[in-house]
Amino acid sequence: MSTITLFIITFLILFLCAYLYIKAAQKFGIEDVPNHRSSHSLKTIRGGGILFVISLFIYFFTQSLPLPYLFSAIFLVAVVSFVDDLKTLGTLSRLGAQIIAVVLVFYQLNLFENSIFLIFPLIIFCLGIINIYNFMDGINGITGFYSLVVLLSVLVLNRSFNGIDYQILVFGILGIVVFGFFNFRKKAIFFAGDIGSISIGVFITFLLLLFSFKLNSPVPFMFIAVYLVDGGVTIISRLLKKENILKPHKSHLYQNFVHVKSVNHVTIAGGYAIVQAIVNSIVLLVIHKSLQTQLLATIPLVLILILSHVYLNRSLKPRIAN
Repeated sequence: MSTITLFIITFLILFLCAYLYIKAAQKFGIEDVPNHRSSHSLKTIRGGGILFVISLFIYFFTQSLPLPYLFSAIFLVAVVSFVDDLKTLGTLSRLGAQIIAVVLVFYQLNLFENSIFLIFPLIIFCLGIINIYNFMDGINGITGFYSLVVLLSVLVLNRSFNGIDYQILVFGILGIVVFGFFNFRKKAIFFAGDIGSISIGVFITFLLLLFSFKLNSPVPFMFIAVYLVDGGVTIISRLLKKENILKPHKSHLYQNFVHVKSVNHVTIAGGYAIVQAIVNSIVLLVIHKSLQTQLLATIPLVLILILSHVYLNRSLKPRIAN
């Protein structure tokens, strides 16, 4: 079977899986019920991110299970996250699964050959990325649009440095595109759920670690700079306010645009994706340069993103108070 044929068949299988999942979710009541913290107002099927997991699993099983530790990591968080979508699990259960998944990713990348003093903070950093990816999944389209930009950027990067089989990237993109057909709309048919956001977060964390160590540069993590800034600044702000950062909230910039400005979900999601695409384009232009040049080009971008985030949030505060 040719590669193109496999892609086409996978695309069709994913649509079939989507319709079957919708029917099953409707039958068993797998729905997200809005509450005072929600950015939506109608019941919506959750767990649609299972399409991304299915797409990656098709790759793994049709290619004789390459990257076994990565497969195990995604399988573990997918199962635990889907159970959490069905019935809320405790924080320790979710965090424990994520820690094991990160360790499996490190085994896949042979990172345990490095100093233990590097491994521990790297585990914390990766857990932060995965959870920020989950926290940012709060409106229609944001996880899908944003992840599409990230994976396309990695696909371009991979053409130059050949760090991984390009097919796994295409399969990931196919899963997001089909998911997007049902989610990139004013009234989404389903949400990604934890199974989607956390599984995608683990996969993207693996990819960025892979290229960072391959290129001896932290700059590939700029591919998720917008998320890291929004998530990071929000966490710091909540810590300064002595809030519990593990509890749901509506403090992210995108949430303020929804609840204060009443901006359409897909418009905000598209805006985040566009900003990240601009950042990624600059990264791809300088990634072939020296590390010093890469940092000189990207550090100002981070500062601009942080200052823009702070300014926009402050500009919304007076209206929030009303």
